[in-house]
Amino acid sequence: MYWFGTEIGSHFDWKMPSVWEELERKKQTLAQIKYQEILDLLDRFSDEDFSEAISEVIRESGLTPEEAKKTLDLLPSLLKRESVERRIRAEFIRPEVLDQFTKMHHGSFKVRAVPRGLLLHITAGNVFLSSIDSLIMGFLTKNLSIIKVSSQNKFFPVYFARKLIAFDQEKLLSDKFAIIHWKGGNQEIESFLKNKVDAIVAWGGEEMIQTYGQNLSPRVKLIDFGPKISIQLITKKGLLNRNISIVAEKVVADIIPWDQAACSSPQNLYLEEGIDAAEFVEAVDKAFLLAPPRGIINEDEATEILKETFRGYYSEFMNEGKLLQGQHHLIHLERNQILRPSPLHRSLVIKRFRTAQDLRKILSPFSYYLQSCSYLLNDEEKEEFLNELALTGLKRFAPLGSVTWGMEGAPHDGRFVLRELVNFLGDEMRVLDYGESTSSLSSSQTINAFFENAKHPKGYIFSSGGTTGNPKFVHFSYEEFDYMSDMLAENFRLQGIKPGMMVANLFVAGNLWSSFLCVDKALEKIGAIQLPIGGMCPPENISSYLLKFSPNVIMGIPSMLVMVAELMAKRGESLKVEKIFYAGEALSDVRQKYLKEVWGTRSFSSAGYASVDAGVIGYQCLESLPGEHHVFSDLVDLQIVNGEAVVTSLARNSMPVRHYRTGDRIEWISDCSCGRKDKRFKLLGRIDNTIHIWSCRLQLRDIEKLVNEENILTFQLKVSEEQRGLEIQEKLTIILESSSCMIDQEKFLLGLFELSRDVKDTISFEAFKKNVQLELVGEGKIPRNLRTGKISLILDERN
Repeated sequence: MYWFGTEIGSHFDWKMPSVWEELERKKQTLAQIKYQEILDLLDRFSDEDFSEAISEVIRESGLTPEEAKKTLDLLPSLLKRESVERRIRAEFIRPEVLDQFTKMHHGSFKVRAVPRGLLLHITAGNVFLSSIDSLIMGFLTKNLSIIKVSSQNKFFPVYFARKLIAFDQEKLLSDKFAIIHWKGGNQEIESFLKNKVDAIVAWGGEEMIQTYGQNLSPRVKLIDFGPKISIQLITKKGLLNRNISIVAEKVVADIIPWDQAACSSPQNLYLEEGIDAAEFVEAVDKAFLLAPPRGIINEDEATEILKETFRGYYSEFMNEGKLLQGQHHLIHLERNQILRPSPLHRSLVIKRFRTAQDLRKILSPFSYYLQSCSYLLNDEEKEEFLNELALTGLKRFAPLGSVTWGMEGAPHDGRFVLRELVNFLGDEMRVLDYGESTSSLSSSQTINAFFENAKHPKGYIFSSGGTTGNPKFVHFSYEEFDYMSDMLAENFRLQGIKPGMMVANLFVAGNLWSSFLCVDKALEKIGAIQLPIGGMCPPENISSYLLKFSPNVIMGIPSMLVMVAELMAKRGESLKVEKIFYAGEALSDVRQKYLKEVWGTRSFSSAGYASVDAGVIGYQCLESLPGEHHVFSDLVDLQIVNGEAVVTSLARNSMPVRHYRTGDRIEWISDCSCGRKDKRFKLLGRIDNTIHIWSCRLQLRDIEKLVNEENILTFQLKVSEEQRGLEIQEKLTIILESSSCMIDQEKFLLGLFELSRDVKDTISFEAFKKNVQLELVGEGKIPRNLRTGKISLILDERN
């Protein structure tokens, strides 16, 4: 046997105070190890060769060589990183919760999963890998473990311990567990340990569970997995038009693993009345005869099978049932509907039932003992049956033939076991204003610096669009990206997107851009029907998809949406779009008016205020006007410094974002009538949406106002300079995208001159007119950014 890294004999006194003082130190050490380090070690250990153990496993377990090898072959799946990560993620959603306070759910709090400390595992001997699985669960939750092995399963746990201790020379895990054995009922040992551990994980019989629950200290958690019984269920509709021989093979496939010793192994099969029971029983008998032989059984087990045999004789004598028996199996069809254990070792008791409600009444009295149900049901009746049986106490459902091979991370006995082995601590965080200074502004670290220092940097690399300069690259862990999609999903829900709505995603995919992926994941969480078209798709293809599926909602960059709408209008194609969500550019009044006319759109909403660096920052509700947003106050600290939005994100940990300058001008606005308490702000435009020319400041919003009045959908400004004699003269070109619009240039320039107060106060109209030019181009002629589809509103070509 082993005691925390040391092989021990019967002389070892593990009751000494110094022994338990050392375990307290080990608790702290293990709790501070990163879960990824544990996964790394287990993954490397999975490549070890365990085959030399097979002969001793066969001798001790009584399993056939085939069954013992099949079971041993499951061991790598308990250790491999891919399967272990799936298991952790299924239970904890975000695995880093095991290392640090993490936002697991949408809400104003973070959570950390803290190990209980020292676990005492009372393991069963029915499946020899079960004790190893229990130990691994202790490792994954960073608990020390004392494994009390069964007298039927001493060899393999000790063998596994020797292998791990030899492999783990650095003692990351090899000195964090014990493998010991004592004869059940030793009150001296049991009482001592019950008062030393932090939790008891008990797998086994009812009497044992009661023993460990008695006189237990309130500080010790009893996590009990008592005796269970599982069933099979077959209906007339489920069996209809199916090959009865194949169905019988599926029945047998549920029963033969570990010779029916697992708690998920069916012992009773409920057959709906109306099925030819005699024919069915004979088919199952033939399937058993084709199966490999069962393992060795002892005298007590043989006696129980003999008792069931005589029950079968009685059933046949009374003309109420049928008994079919082979050398390695027994089938008993009986009249009695009441659930009862079979003798196991490939003994199946078959019973009849009438309706789903009838079956619920039969099973409900045994709710504590019920575990798994293996079913063959028609799709039309599946919901009814599973909903009825869910009220009986059954904890798990699986298609016929698959019940003994559970899915990684699925609940066991109605509980997520890993969650039982930790305490969840909450940090009810809030962003509070303490009046601290934000004069020192810093952005996130560079991507190169990140990779020089990061450990296990799984996740995404994203970049900004590069519309106004060179792209910036940032890293989002998978968990952080999940936060962002949570926040975006909340934004969409608040603006009326519901499950089952069809949404066309026209944001640009690829090129290291984040919006398409994040929108896709957010819509998945809502339960929308998605059309993942993407903005790089040719406009002709986009229009054909939209016409074919008629989505309720379209999301994308305004210039892309307008371009597709213009194409469809030219073709005379009709489309009704209830909602449009946009991002990346402003959606001007004239563009909204155009989309209303072409697509009949009733509402236009922001797809969320966000940046590549900080992620999602703000959301809109149904009461929000254009440009108005609520702050995601739980995860974002938004401040205004010299008119600019400055962001600190509590959701960004891999590349922290603290006091990040967004480049956007905003102002605070009054509370919203929707009742939400998150502060509200209004976007006023970019800080850089001012053109400094002729020693004046020309505002983009003034030009945009005049362009909208001319019903121009798309425009661009080009600032250049040319030499005139000895002078360098600055020149502004206003490029308007239109196929037919006629503009009075003199009137347009005079209107702009009058709006631009700084220009008017600095230069004459004649000088202004001399250096401003209007240029009309055809639709689609203004270049779009190849990465994002956006238009650069201001091109400054001055040296």
